[in-house]
Amino acid sequence: MFLYPFKTQFLKTALTRKQVSDKLIQQTFLSDADYKKTDNQPRIFFGEVSEQDFTLETITQQKSLANFCTGEIRGSENEIYILLQLGAWQHRRIFLLFALLIMACLIFLANHLILYKALYPQTLAAWLLLGTFLALLATLYSKAKKFHSGTEETMAHFSALWEAQPIDKKEVPLIFQ
Repeated sequence: MFLYPFKTQFLKTALTRKQVSDKLIQQTFLSDADYKKTDNQPRIFFGEVSEQDFTLETITQQKSLANFCTGEIRGSENEIYILLQLGAWQHRRIFLLFALLIMACLIFLANHLILYKALYPQTLAAWLLLGTFLALLATLYSKAKKFHSGTEETMAHFSALWEAQPIDKKEVPLIFQ
C-alpha cells in the first residue's frame, strides 16, 4: 500500500554482533553517551545502539534515508540476521491516528453532503472539515512519498555498512524470526 510508510526487512551478514554494533556506533550520536562526538567523522543517525538492538533517527540532509530505523540483531557467531524496521514516523500509532482522523472527516463530510443533498459543502463548518481532510491527506501522502523514495537508499546504506544482503523472512531460521 503506497500510503503505508513502514517497511520491515531482514538482512544477513557474516559479521559478529559486536562488529555490527560498532559499525553503527561510528555513524550515530548516542543519546545514552551525553551526545558526545569523539571524532570528526560525520554522523548520520541519532539514537541508541547496543549489541542486541538499536533505535535510530536520521539527522543527515546529504542522503535521502528513512526518518526512523529500529532493529534487532539476531543470530550467533558469524551468522547474524538483522531485523530492520523502517518508518516515516517513530511509531505506527501516529499513522493510525492520521488514518482515523481522515476517515472521521470523510464520514462527517459525506454525512453533511447526503443531509443537504449537495455536491459541495453548504456550511462554513463543512468547508473547514473539507480543508482539514485535504490537509491531513496531503500530509500523509507527502510523508509516504518521501519515505518510499528513501527506502531503497536506506536499504543500500545498511547493506553496505554491514556487508549484508537483504533476504526473505522464509530464509531466516525459525529461532531467529
